[in-house]
Amino acid sequence: MVRPNAIVQFERFYLGGWAIGLLNTILNWSTVQNDPNVAAASEQIGGWYLPTVTILGLLIPLLLWYFIARRGSVVAKWIMVVFTALGVAGIAIGLATGGTRFNLAGIMGIIGVALNIVAATTLFRPETRPWFGESTTADDPGR
Repeated sequence: MVRPNAIVQFERFYLGGWAIGLLNTILNWSTVQNDPNVAAASEQIGGWYLPTVTILGLLIPLLLWYFIARRGSVVAKWIMVVFTALGVAGIAIGLATGGTRFNLAGIMGIIGVALNIVAATTLFRPETRPWFGESTTADDPGR
């Protein structure tokens, strides 16, 4: 099956958001390492803690991208939507409590979440229904 244009657009927005997250991780690595909570966790768990969590945090979105954009997985689609909603909630809570700052890291985080929102909306266009194996209105006589 040929991938719908909406899925191609999803890839562009989603991978753009992922790339911003990667760049944000690289630019703020020393800041994260010096965070007292991260330092305490690394001390208790071990020096492998931060690199492992960071690698998982970068690989899980790539797995979701693969299963959504290349395999048409409905489960991955909804996991991505839930993660995006959690990102929106995190930004909202951060803005309300002052935890999200309008520095480079904060702005990049907001842009990354915004790109994920746009990417998620592309997954609900009518042209994506066959990609995900979902019935369309014409296929569903109950509608």
